[in-house]
Amino acid sequence: MLRQVCRRSPAWFIPSNVLLALLFLIDVNARAGTPSSPFPFRNGDRVAWIGSSSTKIGVWPQTLEFLLHTRHPELTFAAKKFTTGSGTFATGLQHIDEWLAEFKPTLVFFNYGGNDASGGDEGLPKFLANMEQCVAKAEQSGARVVLLTPQAADVRKSGKVPAEKRQKYAETMITHGREKGWMVVDTHHPLGALQAGAQADDPSYSMLRDKIHLTDSAYVGWGYILYDLLDPHAVASEATLSADGQVTETVNCRLLDVSSSDGELAFTRADKVLPILPPILLPPRKYVPLEARSRYMLKVTGLAPGKYEVTCEKQAIGTVDADALGRGVNLNSLLLDANRKAPWQALAEQIWKGTGLEQVGTTQWRFEIRKK
Repeated sequence: MLRQVCRRSPAWFIPSNVLLALLFLIDVNARAGTPSSPFPFRNGDRVAWIGSSSTKIGVWPQTLEFLLHTRHPELTFAAKKFTTGSGTFATGLQHIDEWLAEFKPTLVFFNYGGNDASGGDEGLPKFLANMEQCVAKAEQSGARVVLLTPQAADVRKSGKVPAEKRQKYAETMITHGREKGWMVVDTHHPLGALQAGAQADDPSYSMLRDKIHLTDSAYVGWGYILYDLLDPHAVASEATLSADGQVTETVNCRLLDVSSSDGELAFTRADKVLPILPPILLPPRKYVPLEARSRYMLKVTGLAPGKYEVTCEKQAIGTVDADALGRGVNLNSLLLDANRKAPWQALAEQIWKGTGLEQVGTTQWRFEIRKK
């Protein structure tokens, strides 16, 4: 069970600024930081994503699969979506027996509530009853169960009343799930903080494509938030070496064929994990743990003062000063700062589509660092 504390006056229903949104997001994440349930994925799992149209669209499950493949190559798993149009726990209950029989999942994620919420206060008892029956059937089949709250909204598109209803259903799910001892992940409030903060930065920003569905980039944010709240162990690839080519520390990688001469440093990096970013439009980085959960680190000590260009396979990643390299930089952050396509874009696209997975843990890329 992930212990979440419900907020009755979320920031996106009132005028907000960036600080308020950040404080709200930090507050929610802090409360979810020590779940009593372990990271739910196990080697050999058969994962069923069961939910409404947001699940059918598929970007948030695809994001989570991408993160699992690249950060946890030790895990092998099969995953499949099971959805109906305008899905609710009621429609899920109508199909769950056939879905469970067809796929025989060992881990089930339920993502309902957004459409259920149209029932308002009168629909809450039926919502809870249907949810209980869905969870019971999944557990009786032998599967472990995770419940996800419905998404938050941009009230300018959704309308205030529908947004308030979804919030109430999300908080009811959290409270009821806690009482039942279920694992419930609250992505509703962090997504609300994303909308509030990004809108404060840019009033034209909306995480919605219509009245209820998120944009693809916001769904990526949802996937990252979910991954973060599931509390995986910290995964990073970290390489530390000196300007003269001495390798001093590595985590989840090896440095091969290191050379140093005339202000240039080169090495081949063999990574055991690949904490790279998904190859599609990303959400606002200030309000989603993109970089915190994508630590592809490089540290070079003893460089002469000045600016240095970092390349991979002769493709520029970014320019950084010696002091920053001496402290350590996230290569993903350099790419985002420079608004550049990643040198590993082609592999990222394969993994995003569920192919090329055998390359994770076997890549060997040539990096060069040159003074500008």
